[in-house]
Amino acid sequence: MNLFPAIDLLGGQAVRLTQGDYRRQSSYGDPLGIARGYALAGATHVHVVDLSAARSGRPDPEALAIVRQIVAETDLLVQLGGGIRSREAVAEWLDIGVWRCVLGTAAIRDYHFAETMVGEFGEAVVIGIDAREGLVATAGWETTERLTAVEVASAMKAFGFGECIHTDIGRDGMLAGANVEASAQLAQLSGLRVIVSGGVRDEEDIRRVVGSQARGLVGVIAGKSLLEGTLDLTRALAIVGVGTRVEAESLPQEGGQHE
Repeated sequence: MNLFPAIDLLGGQAVRLTQGDYRRQSSYGDPLGIARGYALAGATHVHVVDLSAARSGRPDPEALAIVRQIVAETDLLVQLGGGIRSREAVAEWLDIGVWRCVLGTAAIRDYHFAETMVGEFGEAVVIGIDAREGLVATAGWETTERLTAVEVASAMKAFGFGECIHTDIGRDGMLAGANVEASAQLAQLSGLRVIVSGGVRDEEDIRRVVGSQARGLVGVIAGKSLLEGTLDLTRALAIVGVGTRVEAESLPQEGGQHE
């Protein structure tokens, strides 16, 4: 079980979008400073998204420079997503020290690309499945595909992926609480291990994710909640750490009800 504090990059700043809407964004300043703060709080990983590339498919030079700094100046393992749509893009990010690349649009639209990438890079790539009311969205969440999250996850499992990041777009940036049940169902139906993303609000969300490890959940991404102060990173990391060692059985287990 892992917790990934998130930093979304746009125009050289750390920002958060509301439900993926580029017109509804809040800026939180210097992304490198935020990353340093996460490292000081005890985080081991960070989830970074190049929002400009997610929409355009072209890496943003400012984002590239910021990620280089995070890799060079912190000990954080960087999980990087947004606009990674070619083998060259994967190789470039890995070459600068990114720990793992998140594949989305290109992998979902071209299954051969997905299969080739996991065959070559193995666990250095992970699939990102972003869904709106169960249907997968691509291209910076501006296009809705005629594919369900379960269909995509099952295909990726067959290709050799072991893990995915599942984002509930409707909750993303809303501090409305994570859709833990949907992520757990996705894990159970597809066989993929799932990292929960979207809507994380407070410690209760973290506890619910940790309590659902037996259903295939292996991590959680927290963004706006950390920036807005509704979730304390040090306390959240402690919950994740306890849940993976000796007290998981004492945490509430998710039932079968829908949220």
